[in-house]
Amino acid sequence: MRRAAGMMLAGMLLAVTACGVPEAGAGPAGPTTVATAGADGMTPVRFEHRSDEPGRPVPTVIVPRGTTLVLTVGSDVARRVLIPEQGRIVDVTAGGTVTVRFIALGTLSVRVAEPGAERGGTIIGRVQPRH
Repeated sequence: MRRAAGMMLAGMLLAVTACGVPEAGAGPAGPTTVATAGADGMTPVRFEHRSDEPGRPVPTVIVPRGTTLVLTVGSDVARRVLIPEQGRIVDVTAGGTVTVRFIALGTLSVRVAEPGAERGGTIIGRVQPRH
């Protein structure tokens, strides 16, 4: 009985920890929107980084699983854009945008970091594929 109660308490603590602690570098949860594929089969998604809005809510975009995602990221300052789940690193100039294309198969985070950074950064958006 004592072991079962201990296991149940550990499970509850794990559930609270998993749900209650934000991912490192993430701001508060933002709006969730659904993007649809165009006639060309590509799904455009755009995220913006604004240096004057720290702690901005992090939006999530739901996309069709298996679609070609056309991800555009803009920034008001020079930053490195990191998409760790894809192993992608691209630089965006101040006031510019970068576009990355890939097949949407799993949930990913879009981050911005100081120029030259290889990991970490601040999450500015999430993409979540669904059927």
